[in-house]
Amino acid sequence: MKNLIFFDVDGTLITKCNNEFIIPQSTTDALALLQKNGNLCFINSGRAMSEMDSVVQSLDVNGYICGCGTYISYNNEILLSETIPFSLGNEIIKDLSQCGIEWMLEGTNAVYFSTRPYKTHLKDFLPENNSAFASPDSCIIVSPEDAHNLVFDKFCAGILPDSNFEYFRNKYSKSLTFIDRDGGIFEIIPYGYSKATGMKFLMDYFNIPLEHTYAAGDSTNDLTMLEFAGTSIAMGESPEKVTKYADFVTDNILDDGIYNAMKHFNLI
Repeated sequence: MKNLIFFDVDGTLITKCNNEFIIPQSTTDALALLQKNGNLCFINSGRAMSEMDSVVQSLDVNGYICGCGTYISYNNEILLSETIPFSLGNEIIKDLSQCGIEWMLEGTNAVYFSTRPYKTHLKDFLPENNSAFASPDSCIIVSPEDAHNLVFDKFCAGILPDSNFEYFRNKYSKSLTFIDRDGGIFEIIPYGYSKATGMKFLMDYFNIPLEHTYAAGDSTNDLTMLEFAGTSIAMGESPEKVTKYADFVTDNILDDGIYNAMKHFNLI
């Protein structure tokens, strides 16, 4: 039986050096060999599809789970696409501004940034600071006052010392899931969606059982994926809060971590 193999992007398949993304040759080789052996390979990322730049899209995979399970495609066919309804989205944007929380709204076709100056690490994702994150054409700068009826699937929040984050989190605790990415940054997705729900969708779609699923990741937003997978793989130098959920800890990304993990499990 074929296996379903899921990969996080940043820190797992690619890494960044001098603001440019690098794909180790061994990773490229592993993806090709996995598919040659009949396996299905999917990117499973917190990034929305609009944030999959040309470097990521150059990876030879069968499809994408994007936005923490809110978007799924296979062989260029969209199987699932969930966006936040306008009514909820407008309320979220209003409350983010009133609570003094910085934001980055991520959608299938565009990423929205505020015109207000960024003080948190969200500034690292601005087009002028990170040309290797998303296509400049997909990045839209909008004032909070004009941020109305925007199409986005998930978002990131930057918390400042005077942000009223507890009020915001309590208000939306039943409609949103909050993932602490450390450093005052939270990744926020619609309740009921995750990297794990994306995996379950594809397991049902291909009729592949859990024991034939593998997942590789390196950060806290990979935890649902690693906990759910039949076999979970943490990249070398992943934090302890990630490695404790892994069945296997492989080498660092630049030390052929993906290739070595796939070899370890006799997948290639």
